Amino acid sequence: CELGWKRILVADKKVHDEASAKLYRDRLEMEFAVIKKANLFGYFLIVQDIINWVVSQGWLAGPGRGSAAGCLISYLIGITQIDPIEFDLIFERFYNEGRNTEGNISLPDIDMDVPAEKRDDVIAYMKRKYGKDNVSQMLTFGRLQGRSVMKEVLRVNDVCGFAEMNEITKHIPDEAAISDQLQEMDPEDRSIIRWALINNAEQLGDYCQLNEDGTLKGDYAEFFMQAIRMEGTFKTQGKHAAGVVISAEPLYKMCPMMNQRNGGDKIAGLEMEYLEAIGGVKLDVLGLSLLDRIMFVQRIANVS
Repeated sequence: CELGWKRILVADKKVHDEASAKLYRDRLEMEFAVIKKANLFGYFLIVQDIINWVVSQGWLAGPGRGSAAGCLISYLIGITQIDPIEFDLIFERFYNEGRNTEGNISLPDIDMDVPAEKRDDVIAYMKRKYGKDNVSQMLTFGRLQGRSVMKEVLRVNDVCGFAEMNEITKHIPDEAAISDQLQEMDPEDRSIIRWALINNAEQLGDYCQLNEDGTLKGDYAEFFMQAIRMEGTFKTQGKHAAGVVISAEPLYKMCPMMNQRNGGDKIAGLEMEYLEAIGGVKLDVLGLSLLDRIMFVQRIANVS
């Protein structure tokens, strides 16, 4: 961090007087204390090492995605290229002590953007660095949720045509759009479809209504209830688009390993939250085709 302070902040004259130096120093010491208390230096150094290797190959790495750009330490050690002080980005949105409980330290979530054509090379580097059996991509399940399960129930029961099906389901939002509101619902009644019946009652009223006692009524009530019961059901399984797990132990000793349909190395047969629960470090390595295009333009410019 001190090297980054000299290389970035002093060299770019961001620290140019006592007031600016105090602003950056206070932020650095606050972040450092939180990260030290959670014993997360190893996590940051792993991510830094991967980014450094990508850059050392002459490839582009993303400047910083999401809340990770709010960490001054990430900026100083070269993980991100965005100054959070300059843009008033909040560290606590990225990480705060409130996420931790006794006996459980929550890991940060720093997404790494790399060229799509080089993503397999980055994962291969991680396997060379930490051990072939200690690094793996991971399983993910496709679940029937909200809109998709409603469509499945209506289709299988041959209830209505596609036009009416689309009219019904357009009033059922994606989970990500209402995730905070779902958390506020009673766990026993937590349902995207039930949320829609409460909040979009007028639009869905011709098909199904929610009674005060929580039961359903209406021409399509039985199908809405069936869809609510099926929410969260696994439908498909496959390889997570971005997730890579690193473990201190060989992964085959910690979790089931799954064959991929197209061959290649086996993948960890648990989803990311369960891999973290048994001691794995989950990283997101995202392949961005935009970075490939920019690199292509750079090569053309250099040739011409």
